[in-house]
Amino acid sequence: MSCMFRIAGVSLNVDRLLSSVSLPATMSFGKGQPRNMLKKNRKRCRSSGASFLVSDADFDQFEKQKKDAISFLRTNKSVILKIMNWPGVDRGCLDFGIERRTAAAQFDQFPAELLKLAGGLGIDIEISQYSNKEKMKANKAMVPNFQRGAR
Repeated sequence: MSCMFRIAGVSLNVDRLLSSVSLPATMSFGKGQPRNMLKKNRKRCRSSGASFLVSDADFDQFEKQKKDAISFLRTNKSVILKIMNWPGVDRGCLDFGIERRTAAAQFDQFPAELLKLAGGLGIDIEISQYSNKEKMKANKAMVPNFQRGAR
């Protein structure tokens, strides 16, 4: 899942919100719940929230994610407004998960239409970059040992 609509709030009753909207959440969490059940040092969530699938395009399909996000915001405008105006919702965000490219610099942009739609709904936009482990292994294998810090 590469593009998600995420909401959160310190005083949000996420169960009540989700039972009142038609948009299905892919995940939800409550304030005080463990953030990660697998770790021994279980930090607790400081807020409640939920995530909704916007685009299931892969991390290397950023253009498709943006098109899907525009469609998602148009199609679900009324329910998104209800969510964003729900008591206790402090923040809404579109999180685009993209692949970190192997380049000296990486530049990505959003179309004005997406920015206008998201901004009009009070939604922030965020990019989460993820490494492609297969590409990293292939690139590392091509670098001579002396460049990888070997002695």
